[in-house]
Amino acid sequence: MELEERHQVTLKVTLVGALVNAGLSALQIIFGIFGQSQALLADGLHTLSDLSSDFIVLLASKLSSRAADDEHPYGHGRIETLASLLLGLILISVGISLAVRGSSSIFETEKPDPKIITVFFAVLAILCKEFLYRYTIRAARSNHSTLLESNALHHRSDALSSIVVVIGISSQLAGIPHMDAAAAIIVGLMIISMGVNLCRRSLNELIDSSLNPQQVELITEILENSGDIRAIHSLRTRSMGGLGYVDAELRVNPRLTVSEAHHIAYSLGEKIKSKASGIVDVSIHIDPMTETKHEELNHLPSRSELMTMLQSSWQEVTLGNHILQINLHYLEDGVELDIVLPAEFHDQNYNQETELLVQKATCLTEISQVNIYYKQDT
Repeated sequence: MELEERHQVTLKVTLVGALVNAGLSALQIIFGIFGQSQALLADGLHTLSDLSSDFIVLLASKLSSRAADDEHPYGHGRIETLASLLLGLILISVGISLAVRGSSSIFETEKPDPKIITVFFAVLAILCKEFLYRYTIRAARSNHSTLLESNALHHRSDALSSIVVVIGISSQLAGIPHMDAAAAIIVGLMIISMGVNLCRRSLNELIDSSLNPQQVELITEILENSGDIRAIHSLRTRSMGGLGYVDAELRVNPRLTVSEAHHIAYSLGEKIKSKASGIVDVSIHIDPMTETKHEELNHLPSRSELMTMLQSSWQEVTLGNHILQINLHYLEDGVELDIVLPAEFHDQNYNQETELLVQKATCLTEISQVNIYYKQDT
């Protein structure tokens, strides 16, 4: 899904949540005050904080939907992560405030019981919040958005806290003292817990924690089941704004051409993105041998250096002037040459000249083997 389309979905879902929260918080605060319910008032203030969170989500979604640029080549997905962290910190502060307020009200000597009408609005809050949770989590999963998922979990915790409010008010109306204040404290603690979880998840993203084990296992299975891959050297995954990024280093047949190796890497990348949900970028490095072997062969000359050495060796070999193509294979025991000659030289009259060409090349200690091929003119 394109970033702009993703932003439009987030915008629609968040605006619906903002409208519901605006109306609900007004009702909860008004009837919490006049209905003399500490718990309903606390829940109303919590809903009001949700409204401010909705605006943070809208702003973060807009900023993170911007395309990658020179200064941000990986895009702006981290803005979603930072917004989720901010939401978590807001929740923690709101939860602490509500818990402290509820605790202090327990010690008040004269505290009237809440009115029965407050139960109705607590139940209404449960229904509204559960609707918002289901509506938002569906969009979050289809868009792979951690920001929307954070907001959805926020709605679900609100519904649970409203259940606590109903129990607290009902218990106090039934004659059990301080239950309304106790419910306010529990709501505060629940909000703190959710805020801590949001902060932890956001911090994990900021330090490039791996994708969940199920996704990593699926990606590994796709790579291992490819008949073109000899081994997986390394596999690294990370999440940014709820979207997955994969870096893999894969060992293949060292004699593959560049075009075939690229085709393998591209095909595997597209397969991973189609099979593993939420993966938007796959970077695959093709490797012909182990890292240890690379280090051992680090002394080998580059192509330009090797061509200079070969031209010097072939000064007296006339066949060297007719070579159409030279392919180099940097292998474990040195450089292997594939020399392509015109088909007209595939003749007994040129056998001695061809042998001299091979002999001069293999005199170089860096050359492990020479293969001669002939190409028909088209």
